[in-house]
Amino acid sequence: MKTFLNGKKESEKIAMFLEESERLLGKSLIIIQCDGHVEESMYVRLKREMGERLGVMVSVLFAKNIDEVEEFVSDANGDDTVDGILVQLPILGADIDKIDQILCSINPAKDIDGLNPKSRFIPAVVRAVERAMEIFKISKTERVVVVGSLGEVGKRLVKRLISLGFDVTGFDKGDNLHELKKFDVVIGATGVDGLVKGNFVSDGVTAIDLGYPKGDFSPEALEKAEKITPVPNGVGPLTIVSLFESLAEV
Repeated sequence: MKTFLNGKKESEKIAMFLEESERLLGKSLIIIQCDGHVEESMYVRLKREMGERLGVMVSVLFAKNIDEVEEFVSDANGDDTVDGILVQLPILGADIDKIDQILCSINPAKDIDGLNPKSRFIPAVVRAVERAMEIFKISKTERVVVVGSLGEVGKRLVKRLISLGFDVTGFDKGDNLHELKKFDVVIGATGVDGLVKGNFVSDGVTAIDLGYPKGDFSPEALEKAEKITPVPNGVGPLTIVSLFESLAEV
């Protein structure tokens, strides 16, 4: 029998706790979006709406280019009225090295997304994956693989899960993904639609999908899975609410 993570239901429990605690009332969050558009992406909108529900003053800034992203980050770093800073990925025109540079420039005390290595916060998506694994009761004896382990999220996820005592291996898009059959838990963190095929995974696998908008797992792969985080409404809602758990600690 298949088990699906209900991310909306689980995130609502956390949101209600934060709302009742009133710990976020009056907090200020800057979200910087640089994807070539001047309207909110879906994820930015959802983050803004969640923040406003919890009493956070959320400002969305639309950067036209990388230089403007850096300028916005610098200004927010030095603004004592700003509690949290979030740079929405991807960033138009930025390669992985430039993205790293930008993320590392965020004041660690305000980096609620935890993507600056010096940040004291666990990355929101990593915290969401931890929660999914707790809900699924993944044991330390199960073999875990992160597909997309060289990406911004993937490399932090591997590091965190290893620190928690899990047996973790990293794969990336160019590797032999037929090897995924050796693993009990496959975490897709590439954002490539349907990259993980049915013949790559074993029957009964746990499929934790961080891809968007359609997911890293093909329908055939999900058919073989026993535990699944669906896309949408799986890890995504948990990631959003995790951001505000971090902001509450600022």
